[in-house]
Amino acid sequence: MSFNFNFSQLQEQAQKLTSSLSENINNLKLQETTQNLSSNLTKEVGNLKPIFQRTTRSLQEKFGSIDDISELPQEYKDLEKKVDNLKSFYKKTLIITQQYEIESYDYPPNLRESLTDYSKIISEKFSGLSQATTTSEAEAVLLASSKDTTPKTLSHQLSKSFKISRDLLLSSSEEESTENSLTKALLKISETEYRIGDERLDQDKLIITEFNAKVKKILNVDFSNASKLRKQVETSRLAFDTVRAEIKVAQKGDENAEIPENLSKKLEASEDDLVNATELAVESMKDLIKPLEAVSLVKIFAKIQLNYHKAAVTELSQLVDELDTLPVDDE
Repeated sequence: MSFNFNFSQLQEQAQKLTSSLSENINNLKLQETTQNLSSNLTKEVGNLKPIFQRTTRSLQEKFGSIDDISELPQEYKDLEKKVDNLKSFYKKTLIITQQYEIESYDYPPNLRESLTDYSKIISEKFSGLSQATTTSEAEAVLLASSKDTTPKTLSHQLSKSFKISRDLLLSSSEEESTENSLTKALLKISETEYRIGDERLDQDKLIITEFNAKVKKILNVDFSNASKLRKQVETSRLAFDTVRAEIKVAQKGDENAEIPENLSKKLEASEDDLVNATELAVESMKDLIKPLEAVSLVKIFAKIQLNYHKAAVTELSQLVDELDTLPVDDE
């Protein structure tokens, strides 16, 4: 009996000890977690403080409550103007040249023609549905695109109009498919205008890939990078002026008063940051305003246009020669 009693007592003490140890470990973990959270929170607050100070100073400068603002080098300010003007050139040019991405830019929508086209499409759909015998056939009719795939350019539409007119003239003839000087002329000009339309589409594709795409890349990549560096200069300048303001407060209006060591080190570090940021931005802007790339793009654009107009002149010259030699019926 004595042995059983002692064993139970030892077991109970062991359980209490285990529970106590477990509780202490949990308390230690909780304490460690709390300390870590507190430490992280302190760091985050410390990181936010400079941002808050810069934001406050920026607002004060904008509202005119502070006039002691560090002047950036004149070279830097001149470069900023040149970069902004060059960016304006690219953006304004792109607004216009993006019209080449719209197939019908030289053939705006015509209400009467649009209604006629829609009527034809509806008529085609009804005709197709009337011949459909299964659900899948009906679905295919509804999803099918229009039979007219003529590009919506001025030249292509002129070609289409000339061809339709020729076909009408031929269909009204007493003798089927009887050609005359007018139907022959309409066929020739229709074919010529179609080829000119194709040349225009080739021109548009080249302008889109060789000019527009490159201008977009310059704006989205090169100018964006320069903008980030300029923002860093402004951030560094605000930080520098914020430290200068802290020193003024510490000196209590006495410019000859000794600057506290911690503020002196902060001022030196912020000044170095400003100098480095300015140098990087200046280098980036100098590269950006070099005229080589812009001139190259303008030349590419002009050559693409020249090739198109040369092709159009060649086509029209041949057409006029053929029309001049075409016998005109006296009937």
